[in-house]
This record gives sequence, C-alpha cells and structure tokens, in this order.
Amino acid sequence: MFELNPNMQIRLKNIGHENTSILVVDDFFADYTLAVEEAINANYSTRKEDIGEFYPGMRAPLRKDYGLPILQFSARTLHKHLGLANNMQVAPINANYSLLTKKPEQMQLQQCIPHFDTSELHCFAILHYMNQGDFGGTGFYRHKATGYENITRERERVYLSALQTGFKKDGMPKQQYFCDSDEHFELIHKEDYRKNRLVAYPTSILHTAYVDNPQRDVIADPRTGRLSSNFLFKFQ
Repeated sequence: MFELNPNMQIRLKNIGHENTSILVVDDFFADYTLAVEEAINANYSTRKEDIGEFYPGMRAPLRKDYGLPILQFSARTLHKHLGLANNMQVAPINANYSLLTKKPEQMQLQQCIPHFDTSELHCFAILHYMNQGDFGGTGFYRHKATGYENITRERERVYLSALQTGFKKDGMPKQQYFCDSDEHFELIHKEDYRKNRLVAYPTSILHTAYVDNPQRDVIADPRTGRLSSNFLFKFQ
C-alpha cells in the first residue's frame, strides 16, 4: 500500500568531530496520503507517558502499514552502512505521529536545550517529515564544556554533571526553542524540514527541533502544522 519511491535520493552523512553517521532520504514514499489522513483524524495525547519529556507537542500512534517500510528501509540501510554483525536483529521501540504545539512560554527546561533520546548503543531515531511547509528542521549539537556530541552510557554521568555546573555558572536556559550555538552548546549540523524527507540518527546524539520561528512552526492543526512521524528502534 505504501510504496517506496524508486527515485528517492539517499545520502549518508558523517557529522561533527565524532563523525556520527546520519541517513537522509528525500522523496521517500511514492504516496503516503493515507498516513496523512490518519494523522489528521488521530487522537493525540499530551501526557508525558505518551510523548516523552523532551517533545514540545502532542503525539498519536501511527498505522503499522505506513511505519513498517520506514523501519525496514532505515534498519537495512544503517545495518549495511555501519557494518553491524549479520546476526543482529531489529527491535522496534515506539512509533508515533508528532505535532509541534507548545509555545515558548509553555516549555519546560528540558525542552529548551538539546537532548539525547537514549544512551544505548546501536539505538536509532527516525523522522519522516510529512506536511508541506517552510518549517524548522532538526539541529545537532556539541556540548562545549565536555566536547561530547554523543552521550553514551560511559559519558552520561560526566555530561549531566558538567551541564548542571554550566547552568550554575552562566544561568539557566532561556524559555525558548533552541536553535543556534550559545555558551553551552555548539550547532554542528542542521537538517532542514522538507516534505517526504526521512532522517535517521543515533539516539545518543545531542539534537532538538530547530524552531527559529515559533509563530510559523507552532500550529496545533495536523493539516497545516509541523507534522512528522517518529520512530525509535535498536539493533540487538
């Protein structure tokens, strides 16, 4: 039902000092109209249990026949590119439609700085940008005090301690969407929002929605807003 576009454009990029591999695919699906229709009529939730503590919006479960080819393609491409062991299997974690809805004055502290999803090895996030629109994309960052771009389990305690030390020294983050570099974080790469673009990256890399114009991007209507689908999965 959801056929991949045979003319999709696939790029594998290595970003930052740590040469983190990210996958970017343009014109991914031939047609995903049914998924957009479902997203428009979905029952969205704003509960932390459903959206996580970092996403400044609302989420709803997505249709499996739409999500499965995204997951299969991304896993297959990353597995080959990263040279992982042949016996590693794909384990899906979650999959949702996501709509950016929080105004800056409504955001929590953890939503105002770059974050990492998990520190697990071989765990990845996938975004599929769904709507037409000149929305902000996704930014990737380096923590200046530690030089870390990926927060692995071995780095997590050091990073969180350094983060708190920096806030005590320089003040807490401003209640706004994080975009370009500041005294704590340096922007190392930005992937623009584009309809039918897929972006996949390790969950350990510091990142956030790059929203430089909240009046444009914060629209609580899945027909016209910054709509995407989001996936987490791991190889094990």
